[in-house]
Amino acid sequence: MRWSALLVLLVLFAPAVAHADEIRCLSGGSQGQIHLSWKLPADGQRTSFVRYAGKTAWLRLTLLSEDSTEMAEGRPWQFDTVWEEHLDGKVIGHYAISTQGARIYGFDYTNARTGRQTAFSEDIGALTDTGCRWD
Repeated sequence: MRWSALLVLLVLFAPAVAHADEIRCLSGGSQGQIHLSWKLPADGQRTSFVRYAGKTAWLRLTLLSEDSTEMAEGRPWQFDTVWEEHLDGKVIGHYAISTQGARIYGFDYTNARTGRQTAFSEDIGALTDTGCRWD
């Protein structure tokens, strides 16, 4: 009985395994040496997740704000969102993300403690059938 309760808790509180069509791969930093996977939020969801290369844990993101703009008639709208990054119950950073359709046009991280900013760009070449892979 204890094992089944533990399994239920793991399913409820762990992010689902991300499939390639549900994630985006990004690289950033001064020489593009920082890599992360972003699990796209499901429609209407106010949570998402990121995982840095070399790490096994996904960090939870919570939607803080969202704005939308019609860029051109008949084209996908641009969505500008700000997400809070959480670790151990504390906000440790913010992501400002701009998307239009399936494309990412801006993905910037700000460390909550230091204020240091890191710009990321989509790394389409790192996407595989099972997620992101950086050589």
